[in-house]
Amino acid sequence: MKSFLILFSLLTTLVSAQSDITIPQKLLNDGLIFLKDGGQYFTYPLRMNSCEFLYAGAIAAGTYGLMYNDQTMKDAIGRETIKTLNGDFWDAPTYYGFVQYANIAAFSTYTVGLFSGEDEIRKVGRMLIQSLSYSGITVMFIRTLFGRERPYSGEGPWAFTGLSFDNEIQSFPSGHCTVAFAFSTVLAEYFDSIYSRVFFYGLGSLTAYARILNNQHWFSDILMGFLIGISGGI
Repeated sequence: MKSFLILFSLLTTLVSAQSDITIPQKLLNDGLIFLKDGGQYFTYPLRMNSCEFLYAGAIAAGTYGLMYNDQTMKDAIGRETIKTLNGDFWDAPTYYGFVQYANIAAFSTYTVGLFSGEDEIRKVGRMLIQSLSYSGITVMFIRTLFGRERPYSGEGPWAFTGLSFDNEIQSFPSGHCTVAFAFSTVLAEYFDSIYSRVFFYGLGSLTAYARILNNQHWFSDILMGFLIGISGGI
């Protein structure tokens, strides 16, 4: 009985200590997690082993190989439009890939969890912010570096200008696809069920298809955006 009382007292003290964590402390803790995980994410290539380098090389080679089929995919799927939004069903999954809306959802989730004291909600919000930030920085760096023309430009899939800060010449990789899968991966794996995976990855796939349909991206852009988004979310 005495042992039970001691254990109960310890547990009560622990729970009380956890509940006494202030909002500034939670912000600091989450900030440190953000920086630590970000450091690991961006320095991961420096820690890759030979097998992982082979995988990375295979992905790069596969993406390059897909570029030979980009025009075929565009001709088969793309429609006559140069607009991102066309007032139809495909606007919905396109909106899902808009980074501003994803950021609003992520920060809103985090804020609700922070001020309500619901740590799991705060955790999900933090993970969404992390995923969108890490993958977003990565995709913007690559897009700026390669400067690829978009399908609607008429220049073809091999038109790369190199360093470009013009969004019209930043087709590779797809930002919408990156955002959609960065967001979907966090939620699909957090809820950890076949239903969550089918729903969220399915939604991301619709976003990817919409970008090809609307002549905003080549298929190889979509593949690389998908991989970057997934990497940010896991």
